[in-house]
Order: sequence, then C-alpha cells, then structure tokens
Amino acid sequence: MSRRALTLVAVGAIAAALLTGCREAARENPAQTSWGEPDLTGVWKADIPAANAGSDAFNLAKLEGLYTAGARERMKQLSAKDDPTLQCIPPGFPRAAMLGQRLQIVQRPGFAFILTEAYPVARIIPTTGRAHTAEQYLFPSHLGDSTARWEGDTLVVDVISFNGEGWLASPQDRPTAGSTGVWVTSAAMHVIERWRRVDADTLEYRATVEDADTLTAPWETPAITFRRQPAGRIEEALCRTEDGAETYLARLGS
Repeated sequence: MSRRALTLVAVGAIAAALLTGCREAARENPAQTSWGEPDLTGVWKADIPAANAGSDAFNLAKLEGLYTAGARERMKQLSAKDDPTLQCIPPGFPRAAMLGQRLQIVQRPGFAFILTEAYPVARIIPTTGRAHTAEQYLFPSHLGDSTARWEGDTLVVDVISFNGEGWLASPQDRPTAGSTGVWVTSAAMHVIERWRRVDADTLEYRATVEDADTLTAPWETPAITFRRQPAGRIEEALCRTEDGAETYLARLGS
C-alpha cells in the first residue's frame, strides 16, 4: 500500500474515532434546551416488571410497615374494588410512574409539562423555584399543586395539596403474603420527585412521600428507569367506566 493510501486510511480511522467519541459524549452529556436547562423532552416509557405476588419492585414492603394504626383501620374497610382508578380517576405520581405506561415531557422557559397517556392528564409545573400557589387559590386535587427547581441536572418537583383520594400503588402490587393491595393516602401527603436524564435515551425517576396522617416516616421509591420511545407524541387513551375500567390498562396495552 502506498504512503498516500496509508495516510488516507489513518485519517479515516481518526475521523471515525472522533465521531464515535462525539456520539459517546453526547450520550454521557445529554443535550440542553436552548435556554440552558437539561433537556427532558420526549416520549418515555418506564421499565416495569410484572406485578406478581411476593415481588417488591417498588419497595412496597417498607411502605406497608410505615402505615399508622389509624391508616390500617381505614384500609381494613377497603379492598381492590375500591381502587380509585376503577372509577377512571387518574393516579397521581409516583403511582403514575409505576404503571409502565408512556408519558410525554414538554419544556418551555420556566415550565415543564408532563402528559400521561394512561388516565390522560397534563401536569403544568413551574421550574423557576417559585412558591406554591397562594393559599387562597389552592384547592386539593388528585395530582396536587407542583412547583420545581433545578439542582444540577435534576428537576426537583415539590407537590402538595392532594385530596387524599389517591392510592400509592396498585391492588396487584402485593409484596408480602399479608399484603391487601390497598395503598391509601391522605390530604396531608407531600411528594418530592426527582427527574434526571441519564443519557440521550434514559430518564430516571425517584420520589419521596411524606404523609403525616397516614405514614410514620417518609417512604422512598427505588429508581424507576424510563426509556425513550420512537413515537413523536403520546396518543389519546380515555378511560370510560362504561367500557369496564378494570380492563382499561389491558386494553391500553400494558
């Protein structure tokens, strides 16, 4: 091989190595928005194992042990049939993250919008660290009142003002032999969420739940990993009780 050919081969090899390095760097250092925030935009789906008796993918055995005596008495009066989602009531987070259904995140300066495909809702989250909605305008809801701030590459969302009707997990989630599948909350619940983009195609979610009227100590979820989906947007997937809400997620493709 001539010296010129050898030079061309060497240049090509260097170019290929640089291109590979750039791609790896892009994955290790996810893109930012045009206004300088970590870019969480996209359609994402969580890696969720099947719910089986005795499995504990979400640290729910710990949650069971944290319920107060009063909460346990309340839970004895309930069963899986009382799951609010059977009335097509949308679950709040972190339960919504544990369903394994797609969500979409859209960012604009000062705001993040989290749209869920299952039990479709839109969360509008200020990301400037501003205070919660003023008390005179604050009212309890299924999703609560959110405000957020950036801590490095992590979006930390503070959520209050729940209505106490939601559950923290699904009836199918029964980590111990004595689990009832009932996971109540109260209006005192306070949730801190952490959303972090690990690389170009991976998003990590964690939550800490405090509930002075229901839990004796905070409960933390494990890290829940979301993978980027090729879809450009989520679809409309309404839950209608007349269609049989108990089969809704199965029809949605869970």
